[in-house]
Amino acid sequence: MVPCLSTSWRRRLFLHTSFVVLVSPVMSLAATLTTPTKVAHRVPLATTPAHSAVHAPVHQSPAAPESIKVSSQKMHFMRQQHVADSATHIDHQELVNRNVRQMTDIVRVAPNLTIQPSFGSAGLNFALRGVGLMDFTQNNTPSVMPYVDGVAYPISIMTSGMLFDMDSISVNPGPGGYTHGQMTTGGEINFHTADPTEQFHAGITEDIASYDRNRVTGFISGPISRSVLFRISGQSMTGGGYQHSASGERFGNADLGALRAKLRWNIDDNTHLDIGGHWTTDQSEAASGHNLYNSYGVPINSDLMQTSWGLDPRFAKIIGIDGSNTKPREDNMFWGANIRFTKDFTWGRLTTLSAYESVDEHELSNQTDSVLSYGNMFRNNQSNVFSQEVKLESINPAARFHWTAGMYYSRTEQAQNFWYDSSDRPGTTPLNKTSYTEGMQTFNQYVELSYRILPKLRLIGSITHESDDRHIRNVTSTNYNLNTGAIEGTPTNFGDAGALANEFSGHVGLQYQFRPNIMGYAMFSRGFKPGGFSANITELASQIKPFKPEQVITYEGGFKTTFFKNKLRFNGAGFYYDYRDQQIVSTVLVPPFGALSGYVNAPRSYIYGAEFDVEAHPIHGLSLTQNFGYQHGVYSQFQSLNRTATTNQFTQTGVWSAINTNYDNYSMGLANLTLSGAATYSWHVLRDYQMTFDVDYSYRGAQTQPQHIGDSGIYRAPAYFLVNSFLTFASPKQHWSATVYAQNLADRHYWLSGGTQATFYGVIPGMPRFVGARLNYTY
Repeated sequence: MVPCLSTSWRRRLFLHTSFVVLVSPVMSLAATLTTPTKVAHRVPLATTPAHSAVHAPVHQSPAAPESIKVSSQKMHFMRQQHVADSATHIDHQELVNRNVRQMTDIVRVAPNLTIQPSFGSAGLNFALRGVGLMDFTQNNTPSVMPYVDGVAYPISIMTSGMLFDMDSISVNPGPGGYTHGQMTTGGEINFHTADPTEQFHAGITEDIASYDRNRVTGFISGPISRSVLFRISGQSMTGGGYQHSASGERFGNADLGALRAKLRWNIDDNTHLDIGGHWTTDQSEAASGHNLYNSYGVPINSDLMQTSWGLDPRFAKIIGIDGSNTKPREDNMFWGANIRFTKDFTWGRLTTLSAYESVDEHELSNQTDSVLSYGNMFRNNQSNVFSQEVKLESINPAARFHWTAGMYYSRTEQAQNFWYDSSDRPGTTPLNKTSYTEGMQTFNQYVELSYRILPKLRLIGSITHESDDRHIRNVTSTNYNLNTGAIEGTPTNFGDAGALANEFSGHVGLQYQFRPNIMGYAMFSRGFKPGGFSANITELASQIKPFKPEQVITYEGGFKTTFFKNKLRFNGAGFYYDYRDQQIVSTVLVPPFGALSGYVNAPRSYIYGAEFDVEAHPIHGLSLTQNFGYQHGVYSQFQSLNRTATTNQFTQTGVWSAINTNYDNYSMGLANLTLSGAATYSWHVLRDYQMTFDVDYSYRGAQTQPQHIGDSGIYRAPAYFLVNSFLTFASPKQHWSATVYAQNLADRHYWLSGGTQATFYGVIPGMPRFVGARLNYTY
């Protein structure tokens, strides 16, 4: 029997009890705690001298930790300006100012980044510079890999509820895996959570906003002994559902809680052991869309925020869930633990990182977003990921020669069941369950070398070898009679399938320091990502045939500059990607179910574009930032099934036969232009109190899916422009602050993503105007 989707009161009681324990010591510690220094926004934390984006733990000396932190931030800022990459770095204060609460918010502060929810799922799809995989089935390697404190999250839903007590985020476009982790073609997003502190600190933040959105976050951090430090943090997020049914019933409320703990043992000045763990429960209502078109006569409303849902009680009974609650919903739990050991020698640093992550996902969705009760899908996913990395690297930033060498191993085990109600489709079995297990092992070995051959010229080179072995096992299709719940016919076992890849990749480049404040670089890279499997609604043996690996050859050049004693920073980069066997979700023909989504490879395509980043501090208290991103992609060789033409032919003839469309020289439909900027001004009032006023904006160009051009053009997501603002009043030593803010101030209506199921086409809307207040109290 599949576990029930109803809210787990035991988990919630545990979370709330833990949160009270977390926050209650704050009051008793008031006399001894000191105020954390406010960090200037967008200051990077990268400390490695080469082309690496993973942050090593920062071990502060016992004396004056706050002043050391300020000076180290300046040092990191200057050092990052001498790294040959085009990463976007966002620090804690910037995340607070931009109100980044969930993953999809990050696109408002990084150029050429796309983060979209899979239609009807809490899983996310990441893309950088147009390179990304729409992994609805959550069983394939992402093109853009999220890392949390250096730990890879290869299943995107693992990132649910993790954006709290965050120290910084870096968005790194282009192939990755040369200095850590595993190979990617699109890039990576590195999340660094706040570390334990050597002095006691604690804080709590209450954030309330429109649509009954409520978010509480808190932390407590400090020493247990002279050599052992700890940090415990948590968040609770509820409400915020801005969608509604035709009858006015609210939909989309969050119900999420999370805890995180870190323990740091400074064994001696050069040896450190970090132990971390986290736990998240998600009982939120699932992502739901607004119908733009259907061929079933279901009324279409012009209100983008209106959605509908239905649950067939027969479907609920067969899979064993609560049928009285018909809303699409999540019942997920995630937890993990990791151990990092760091040892500094005179000649370099040894780092080992061991991690285990677990996913327990139960997700009910209504794929038609209508009052009709078919199109229900239930996903039951139990997955775990173990990873181990060992790395040696040089640590002297002034040396002519830098090097990094390491090995990374990852093993993923999955057991998934997909239940899908297709009772709307004539000639099909109404209820299908596809079940399987899948195992994946990845082994990556890498070496990067960097040598300053002239006083101003440095050469960079790396080579990596990755072996990826994955097997999908016991793929079984079982059909059920909706009325009786009995199995119809004999379940079909399609057996096993495997995919093995061994590839070498690497990059070569140079950087030239024209002046102390002006650096230029050029980089040539080859990226690789293994193939995988489609694994939903399996009715034919051909559906478990793996799709091929993809590779991308990239050419990038850029510059980094600072002027007027670091009051102005201006960085830029241009790129060209030669894309081979691009992995995309397209349409495949599966009689009698018809045209379904499946993974295919586009043999050849290319992407080019540019990015700019400007930060200026023209006068005391005023900060101006501006990001610019442009990207354009074109298919050189690609044919795909035309869903509309194929379905129409079946309607006329009653026979399924494929009609393909040639998309050679078609645009990929990327959002060509992404812009974001902010103006923030701080000043003192009432002698020592501080006011901060901010206005920021983001713009995203129109996005299309050219494979569905024949579908009435509804896959064109219009461009949108958002304006946000906040005003903060803070106490003299920043012990407390009060903020009022508005997101999407003009109440623009826009889409986060689109999708299709059967002949229903819909979009997931972005949030409307939210007005809120945030109270922060810190010791």
